[in-house]
Amino acid sequence: MKKTAVLLSALLAFGVLLTAPAQPAPQPAAAPAASTPADQDWQAYLDAPKRMPPNPQGMSRREQTEFFETMALGQQKVALAFIEKYPTDPRRWTIVNALTPTSPRFIKEYGAPDAKGALALVIDEPAAAAWKAKVTELKAAMAKATDLPLQVQESLGWGEFAAAFRVTTASKTKGEPFDYAPFHARFDAHVAKFGSLSNMPARAADYLGALEKSMPGTSSKEWRHLQAGSHEGLRKAAGEQLAKLEQQAQLKVKPLEIAFTAVDGREVDLKKLRGKVVLVDFWATWCGPCIAELPNIKKVYADYHAKGFEIVGIALENGRLLPADTADQTAEKMAKAAKVLTDFTTKESMPWPQHFDGKYWKNDISTRFGINSIPAMYLLDQEGKVVSTSARGPLLESEVKRLLKL
Repeated sequence: MKKTAVLLSALLAFGVLLTAPAQPAPQPAAAPAASTPADQDWQAYLDAPKRMPPNPQGMSRREQTEFFETMALGQQKVALAFIEKYPTDPRRWTIVNALTPTSPRFIKEYGAPDAKGALALVIDEPAAAAWKAKVTELKAAMAKATDLPLQVQESLGWGEFAAAFRVTTASKTKGEPFDYAPFHARFDAHVAKFGSLSNMPARAADYLGALEKSMPGTSSKEWRHLQAGSHEGLRKAAGEQLAKLEQQAQLKVKPLEIAFTAVDGREVDLKKLRGKVVLVDFWATWCGPCIAELPNIKKVYADYHAKGFEIVGIALENGRLLPADTADQTAEKMAKAAKVLTDFTTKESMPWPQHFDGKYWKNDISTRFGINSIPAMYLLDQEGKVVSTSARGPLLESEVKRLLKL
């Protein structure tokens, strides 16, 4: 899960960005004081999410579903009002680009959850069909428009690029290299047209992250190419990414060194675990993908712990700490966040030690290794060197068995 909103970040994570046209929420540079009715209504659209209920973290499945449905209905109302009231304002296309035919869902009734927690929902089918038709109509009009804002042009162009990349990589044999030169040229053209936009470093990270997964070792050349370009934001991002790649390369030749006092008081030092295969798991209780991976981690631990496999958790728990907090407020927040972690690990039977500092994405250890997406799973060999930073799913067990020579 990336650093963006906890419950919505999965929609913006790399996998989704390369499977559907990106539809970023409108984020103008600096909103000037609203001086016209159109400016005021545009600001109302931008502010619509702020008027929704608080973040639903910790709510029940039904409460979360109701939260997002309420949010979607509110945004739909404000969005349509702007589009219909200002049919020649270019900003309407920013709104249209963000619309989806499946949100809101037009839920009439909420049934009881099943054994897996899924809710039985009764949908207002005529309303849902009408909304889908409306979105289709607006998207068709956008495709023919000649007054699209630059950000919308970029979003549509990126959607086409991402779809083409996805089809190409999906069609190749696993492990087989492919000729990505056409994508190099195509991305260069995208950068030439939209390189000044603030989201381009994220686009580069998405594309080159996918390229690296498909063809390990190829992204460094592309980052160096971007570092030599004319767009400051991309040059800076490229420099940071190249430094991270160098750091990751060093992890494979030098033993990883981490030492801390765990949330339960245990002293942890990777040096003392030399001779064992160790998984350093960067995760959090609020991270959906981390929780989804947990059954696999627990199974591997149960099967191979006695044979020399250890796990060390680095929990990016959110203490919701603020600079203005008093010492007492900080202590109270830290205790509350630590309890969330320990209650969870106890309930889930996770006996391995956990690092906790309540700093969320600024966790002391995760920031040291440039972690900006979780779960991040560093698998160490018996010498303490990193042999994999993506040992998830079946790969975890196969790698552990290989290292243990089983």
